[in-house]
Amino acid sequence: MSVSPPLRKLQYALAVAREAHFRKAAESVNVSQPTLSRQIRELEDDIGLELFQRDCHPVALTTAGRAFIAVVEEMMVKIDTDFQRAKDAARHALRQTSTSITIGHSAFVSSGIRREIRSALSRKFAYLQMQFRTVSASELVSSINSRLVEIGLTFTPNESSVLEQMAVRTERLCVVVSQDSALMGRPAVTLADLKSYPLIVACSERAHPILYARLLEECRASGFRPTIAEEVTSAQEAFDLVEEKVGVAILPYGVCEEAPASIRYFPISGIEPLRLVFLRRHDDGMAAEILEELTEALEGKNVEYAS
Repeated sequence: MSVSPPLRKLQYALAVAREAHFRKAAESVNVSQPTLSRQIRELEDDIGLELFQRDCHPVALTTAGRAFIAVVEEMMVKIDTDFQRAKDAARHALRQTSTSITIGHSAFVSSGIRREIRSALSRKFAYLQMQFRTVSASELVSSINSRLVEIGLTFTPNESSVLEQMAVRTERLCVVVSQDSALMGRPAVTLADLKSYPLIVACSERAHPILYARLLEECRASGFRPTIAEEVTSAQEAFDLVEEKVGVAILPYGVCEEAPASIRYFPISGIEPLRLVFLRRHDDGMAAEILEELTEALEGKNVEYAS
């Protein structure tokens, strides 16, 4: 029984036919020229035909080589099509066995975006039972790796370098104040304007150390060391403390839309917005398919302050 040559050898032959040059062909497929030349020789031995005229520049196909390459090109197109069909079949099979997914999210991800996610998934993944679970930033990576949740939704920067990240949108940071605050009525507020105020922050050295370090660095760049009044674990806790005049809060814009009428919020100018990202394991095909749909549905919907 005859054995077909490895696909790699056929790809190398196509590269030489395309480039008409062995060195350029080797560079295009990221191998050394000796390796490529050896593989082409082995292919010619496998089929009993010489494919290339090596004594001319540029390298030319033989008559047999032209016929061979023409059929291989057609075959490669079919392989690409069949490979896509195989992926689609695997995803369909996965859908039949995977009926639920859990999304672990930061406590400071707004209910609005969770509604958007539910709406987007219900259109294409009607069979899927979806759960949201609040998970602290310090525990989210381990929760995904241990498969307690399949997808994470949190603000960067975060501690993970081993998970796949997919950008969702950006959110401006806002200052949240009581109605009688001296900050009310200003056309814009910078971080430096907050240096004399006790701050209520949505991160801590324990719960989200990288985000906490970023806040301290931003304050240092603005010329002061902040006075942290409270490190809260939810937006509602921050709202309560603002109403009690404990300090002013710094929160992502999305959750500020859920603030009670008794307090006000507006953006802090001069600092970079937060990036909201999805996280997943590299080997989780179901999560990858879901996130591909979600990022397309949510693309371009950055949360900006509107007066």
